[in-house]
Amino acid sequence: MHLLRLLSAPALVGVAASLVTPSPGAVAAVEDAWRPLQDAGGATVAVALEDGTTALLSVGGPDDATIFDQRRTADGTLLPPTLVASVERAKSCRPAEAVTARGSFAVAVECRTKTGEDDPPATLVELVWTQDDGWVTRVEPEAELGSLDYSAGGQYVAFATNSEYGEPHHVTSYHPDLGWRDLTRDELGLTGDDIVAAISDSGNVVAVRGAGFEDEPGYWFGGRLVVETYDDAAGTWTRRLDRSHPDGGIDPLAVDLVGRRFTATIVRSRSTGELDGLDDRVVVLSGRPGDPRSSSASRWSRWVLTGSAATTRAGVAVASWHAVDRRGTAKPWLATWAPKRPRPSVTDLRWRTTLTDGAIFGRAMDVSVSANGRGALAYVRHPREDSSWTVAGESFRVARDGRLTDRVPATWARPADTIVTSVASARTASITLGGMVGSEFPTLETSYSTLP
Repeated sequence: MHLLRLLSAPALVGVAASLVTPSPGAVAAVEDAWRPLQDAGGATVAVALEDGTTALLSVGGPDDATIFDQRRTADGTLLPPTLVASVERAKSCRPAEAVTARGSFAVAVECRTKTGEDDPPATLVELVWTQDDGWVTRVEPEAELGSLDYSAGGQYVAFATNSEYGEPHHVTSYHPDLGWRDLTRDELGLTGDDIVAAISDSGNVVAVRGAGFEDEPGYWFGGRLVVETYDDAAGTWTRRLDRSHPDGGIDPLAVDLVGRRFTATIVRSRSTGELDGLDDRVVVLSGRPGDPRSSSASRWSRWVLTGSAATTRAGVAVASWHAVDRRGTAKPWLATWAPKRPRPSVTDLRWRTTLTDGAIFGRAMDVSVSANGRGALAYVRHPREDSSWTVAGESFRVARDGRLTDRVPATWARPADTIVTSVASARTASITLGGMVGSEFPTLETSYSTLP
């Protein structure tokens, strides 16, 4: 079954990908099982750290912008929570994403600004915890999270944020010795664009930008894909790739950088000529920013809800996506692409889920992969209206040839509209299970599981 095919664009080499299934010996030993679910209060994300402790970063109620850090030790002791930050003029906060590397971690918290307006602008709280310096915090007003990345060796954290009102985008990074650095990028064209970015241990940045919107059925404006790099030593940006897409739009979902190789997962959209009749197709870029290989899904989906991207030190590209099929349900996929392989391998994760608010907002699937190839994935399963809701979780390793090994699965029964967050480091992994209130805000009941 072929899922990826040649992308017809200059300087991009397309290949096909075939479905793969794990070998019988790919499943890890039973003693490496996921730990039982633990309850956590508030809108919380759990991050398993390499010393065996688990960090629980939580935010108060819907009108509370106070952020707390609580730790569970390796022996299971739950320590008292400590105050991290209180954000002025902010409400309805939730941890949006978390990453970890070498015992440190970073969390992006999205809030709504208290303005009295029906549709207030977003406020992004950028939080970094390191073993030597503890917590550092930065607030980005009127900005939405594009991406969050920890460099492979744990030297830099990078937050990419998108402007909401025509202001420049920001690629903000933190280094324990150098502090914060803020790189701004003006929006592209008259219609604007979205940005995701990743950072290396030397402070270099790769940014993937996408633009384009459908003014009316069949008429697109500003469709464009741009890849840029920032050289930390020279202090300069360079445009590595610039492609126009007059018949559709580009939405960058995720990007990851290790050394000089990057992986990006983007969505290309086209019009069907019908009202609200867009088609989406996932595209995976892998290699050097100026001359990447590219593969795109052979079939168009009704909608791609979310996606991830990772690059291992061996140069393997890892991508995932949650796509709505013609049956109106969301289906998860996971792809790996080794440097010496002529085509990616795509794993069909098989199970579907109905389109709840959590799925529509891109929170019913999440995949995290560390630079050494350790990964964790979670996705919601609800194949039929009369069936129960479950969450499938799994830890795995990505081998140098792209195979998935040491797979440790788990399944949890959950209520409807569950949302998931996964975080993987070189030695540990965690999955957080939450829920939604209405169409946007998380519930105040969270559970999590970790894998040593």
